[in-house]
Amino acid sequence: MNKYINNQILPEGFKVLLPNEAQKEELISRKILDILIKKNYALVKTPIIEYQSPNINSLYTKDTIHEPFILIEPDTKKILVIRSDITPQIAKLASTKLNHIKRPLRLMYSGEVLRNIKNLYQSDRQFKQIGAELIGASHNKGLLEIIKLANSIIKSLKMKNTTIDFSVPSLMRYLEKIIDFKKTEGKMIREAIENKDSSIITNKKYNYLKSIIECSGTLDEAKKNFKKSSFPSKINIILENFFKSLNYLKKNNSDISITVDISEGNNFLNYQNIGFKIYNKNDSSVIAIGGDYILENKELGIGITLITNNICSAFKYINRKGKF
Repeated sequence: MNKYINNQILPEGFKVLLPNEAQKEELISRKILDILIKKNYALVKTPIIEYQSPNINSLYTKDTIHEPFILIEPDTKKILVIRSDITPQIAKLASTKLNHIKRPLRLMYSGEVLRNIKNLYQSDRQFKQIGAELIGASHNKGLLEIIKLANSIIKSLKMKNTTIDFSVPSLMRYLEKIIDFKKTEGKMIREAIENKDSSIITNKKYNYLKSIIECSGTLDEAKKNFKKSSFPSKINIILENFFKSLNYLKKNNSDISITVDISEGNNFLNYQNIGFKIYNKNDSSVIAIGGDYILENKELGIGITLITNNICSAFKYINRKGKF
């Protein structure tokens, strides 16, 4: 009877964590937070609900703006938004109340988020986010710090079979400017990019898109395909800068596994030049997502959000002493 009642009152994507699962999440969360503290990231706590802002933060795009739950405050009739992502709140905090703090600014957070819809890497609609944001650092050095931070967390959790998959959101934004994806041909091109099927592209004018789709795989494979291909000038510059950043990462962090999926950039449009997902290759789940972005005060931010429910799924049991 109780099971029947629980199933009736919980919407899709929401669940109860029983003792073992709740303990597992708590122990993993503490381990991650301890690492962030040791790396000099300062903890901040943001509200789960806010008034809807007339100025949408640059981190919110047309694709994510409908994710939050929307409420109406009874007394004021103002629109309230339940947060669907903590990163935009941190970005806003860094550019306002913490604008006077010396840069680079290192902030960390931990909290629940609620989403109105599911996406490709997250089937839950309520889950805990733990993350770190580095504000005001130079691009490549900042990106390196975040990736090294992620690597430290992965090693601490003893997750040995992972890879970091990089993409180029700035490239996909540029393609949207030069290709009308609403027209028939544009729809076919979008389908080719999303399905990674270059055979759909028949117009020779867009042969370079076939090369973009083929810039996938390991870092060495992607670089090889890039070097042997010809691209329009603007696209070539975007990709050159992208691979320079990845070369810098690999040179200074040789033990990380890097893969590239240029055509995946459409899923990172809330980032600037680089977006990445960290995969647990044992079950193909996404355990973290991150990238670079521009704050409202024009500063550069680089961050990572760890998806704790997917991380927890990698461990069957954690004992009371916190051992995996």
